[in-house]
Amino acid sequence: MIHEDVANTIDILLRSGHPNPQVRTVDEKGEVQITQEEPDITPNPASFGRNSGGIVQQPKGWRASGKMTPVTPFAGKRGSNLSSASEFDRLLDASWTQPEPKGDKIRVPGPNGEDFPVYIYPYGIGRSQLEQVIEVLNLPIVLTKDLDNADVVVALRSHLKNQSKLRQVAKMRQVPIHGVKSNTIPQITRTLQRLLGMDEAKTPETADLRLFTRGGNDDELEALEEARLAVEQIVLPKGQPVELLPRSPKVRKMQHELVEHYRLQSDSFGEEPNRRLRIYPA
Repeated sequence: MIHEDVANTIDILLRSGHPNPQVRTVDEKGEVQITQEEPDITPNPASFGRNSGGIVQQPKGWRASGKMTPVTPFAGKRGSNLSSASEFDRLLDASWTQPEPKGDKIRVPGPNGEDFPVYIYPYGIGRSQLEQVIEVLNLPIVLTKDLDNADVVVALRSHLKNQSKLRQVAKMRQVPIHGVKSNTIPQITRTLQRLLGMDEAKTPETADLRLFTRGGNDDELEALEEARLAVEQIVLPKGQPVELLPRSPKVRKMQHELVEHYRLQSDSFGEEPNRRLRIYPA
């Protein structure tokens, strides 16, 4: 029995097919006779469910364990999703009014007859950054976790676009919303100052370094002072770019925010640990 194309025969066997080998025999005269054997492809019902050794194969996996369960009807799944959505909406509604210490709002008249302080409900903005700006600049602002107690909502614009529920709730309670472009100290500062009706200076004033420091340690203050002097003594008056000393990523972020306060552009360049800021004139 000869298989002319071994590779093709193996391929047929792997696909559970029946190969068609040659049968070669030698007759009485010594000549080779070649015949083609026809495979027996008649199915044998008794062989179904048996392996090649004739042993009955048992079902395996989930079918054998009896743990298979019917697929949940589509309507049931839909109802489950609706239930989950309702629960989410309930939790979201509850988040607008978080309990706070009881007490009446304390109001004092501002220089132009405003009612101070202003109660702000922050959304998507770092609370620690807000508190830092309010404390350093001594702004008449109080942060609240209760939307019902708020005079205004201050929200990050990118979050506000995707949060229609907040817009609906604020509109229903007649609470105005002010958007903040980015979660940086300069942007937060400008938003709060506009909210209070404070005139924005055409020329940025000397920055209070306490606004931009996180830990208030000497290394941070030294790096911020370096950036401030570079801006005020070289970049602004002379219109020349300046490169600062290498700093850590955390400190460079503070320097970037300080440069943004002066409405200038900056970027980081170089490889760690020598990566540093370059400040450009307007």
